[in-house]
Amino acid sequence: MSFEFRPLRDNDYDALADLLNIASAAEGHPIRQTGAEFCEEFESIGVDLARHTFGAWHDERLVGATYVVHVASETRHEMCYVFGAVIPEFRARGIGRRLFSDGVVAAERLLQASTSPVPKFVRTETWQTNSAAMRLYERAGLRPARYFADLRRNLVDVPKPLTIEGVRIVPWNVARNDEAREVKNLAFLDHWGSVPMSHEWWKSHTTGIGSRLDLSFFAVNPDDKIVGYLFSRRFPNDDSLLGGKYAWVDNIGTLAQWRGRGIATQLITAALHAYRDDGLEHAAINVDSENPTGAYRLYESLGFSRWRETVVHWREVSKS
Repeated sequence: MSFEFRPLRDNDYDALADLLNIASAAEGHPIRQTGAEFCEEFESIGVDLARHTFGAWHDERLVGATYVVHVASETRHEMCYVFGAVIPEFRARGIGRRLFSDGVVAAERLLQASTSPVPKFVRTETWQTNSAAMRLYERAGLRPARYFADLRRNLVDVPKPLTIEGVRIVPWNVARNDEAREVKNLAFLDHWGSVPMSHEWWKSHTTGIGSRLDLSFFAVNPDDKIVGYLFSRRFPNDDSLLGGKYAWVDNIGTLAQWRGRGIATQLITAALHAYRDDGLEHAAINVDSENPTGAYRLYESLGFSRWRETVVHWREVSKS
């Protein structure tokens, strides 16, 4: 059986989405991504198709792919993510090894070319059920570094809204997006693996496909400064796969000096009520299992329970 190996082109986004949807379903975590989502993501973070994507084709069908996402940073550390998959019936043929190896080489070159003084890492993430992928990563010298969990709860009986003296919950205002980005970057300084988000990346993330700013909120102090935020996303295409209408708490953060006052609880309860009022049935959130703010315990106290897990592997890259 012969394969053609070449980079993805700008008319291959739908093929990439189909490939990753099939691979995710095979791991028991169905999702219905679209080519438009990948096009938007790649353009917002500057993925160079010719240099940072790798595809395997059989009879003009994309059967395996890897792509590299470089997250430049002058703070804490710098990373290149290597993502990809192979359609199940084409596995165990060496395709995944070749594509992943190509991706790692490209990631290392990007990191070694960077002038940033911070430590640099190649990083991957996969479902904890995907033992074959984890073996592939570990053969390439990457090691398990962190576990993340998706939590979820139904919206039948949501907690009562919380009032905190000196803090108001207000609707998300896109005109304040840059202020919210600055709060996000500061709030996540002590979070493992997090790096500051650029203006372009944050703008695409908060206003692009899946964005629900009408279900998102700011927490503001008496001076009307943002001290916390909750950003929501919604993917109706996934509803039939997941068995219900889901809203995602995609990103939530509170400035360190404002923690311990219940602001995260205030934001989440506001979001849960907004989700339910919008006719949605479930809320979901992703959390670092070792989050230093105690977020995992907070979400459990608000009725969220463990759903599924991913594992992050990484390896530090030495200077060239």
